[in-house]
Order: sequence, then C-alpha cells, then structure tokens
Amino acid sequence: MQDQAGPVGMFGDDLAHFHAMSRSLATHWYHVSVKRRHEDRFVAYEEMMNDEPRLVELLVAQDESLVVQEVQVVTPAWMNKRSSWKMEKLISLSMGFNQVGVPICVLEVESGEVYLNTHQRDLDVDSLTEVKEFYRRSAATTGVASTAEPV
Repeated sequence: MQDQAGPVGMFGDDLAHFHAMSRSLATHWYHVSVKRRHEDRFVAYEEMMNDEPRLVELLVAQDESLVVQEVQVVTPAWMNKRSSWKMEKLISLSMGFNQVGVPICVLEVESGEVYLNTHQRDLDVDSLTEVKEFYRRSAATTGVASTAEPV
C-alpha cells in the first residue's frame, strides 16, 4: 500500500489544506494524526477534535481501515501556565469529578506535566473522585491505545 498526502482534488482544484479556522473559547482541543484506507492505500489526515467525546469516538472507531497514529493536545496559556498556547504529545487522558461534582479532565503530556481543565487553583488531582482513564499512549511509538468506554 502507498501513502499519500490526500486524495487529488480533496479541497478543490490545487487546494490541499484549509485557509483558516477559528474558535471562540480558550479551551484545550486535540490534534490527531490518522491514516484512513482510501481504495488500495492509506491516506494521512489530521483531525482536530474539540472535546473528549469526539476524541474517544475516533479512538473507538479504529479498525483495519482507520489507524490513529498520534494524539496531541493543544492547551491555552491559562491551562499550561506558560505565556501562550502549546501543542504537546498526549500520554494519557482521564476524567474525574471535583468536590462539587464538576467533571475535570486530567491531561498528562510527554514532558511529564499534568494539566487540569479548571481555573480552580488549589485543586489537587488526587482529590478527584470516580477517575476514569479514557486514553493512554501505547509503549510502541507508532501505536495508540484507546478504551471502548464512551465519555
């Protein structure tokens, strides 16, 4: 099977990408590299997932015609405690509940940092209840693990 960047004419004549994308909320999102079978070859695609249900849906959909190659998370400055947005390889994604029952995402990235999608400064990840892991990158560099449990 051959790899190719995308089907000819995918976005019209002589276009092979989008020109712009916008989001109104400064919240994290996922950049996912996948390969989809197209006729007799796999074609590389980049998926941009807005939230955890979409990401888990894609992970669960993997089969012989769809392979997730890599998952990265894009975090805003308030979340990664830096001066700007940052895209990093995702190691694991878990969700739990804080003391008042609000769902909280726990994102572990390749650098070892752990990010929470809350502005609650004093929240300790160990205080979350009913924590469930929805994604963990496999030990193999080209594969990913997923869970069949929907978010």
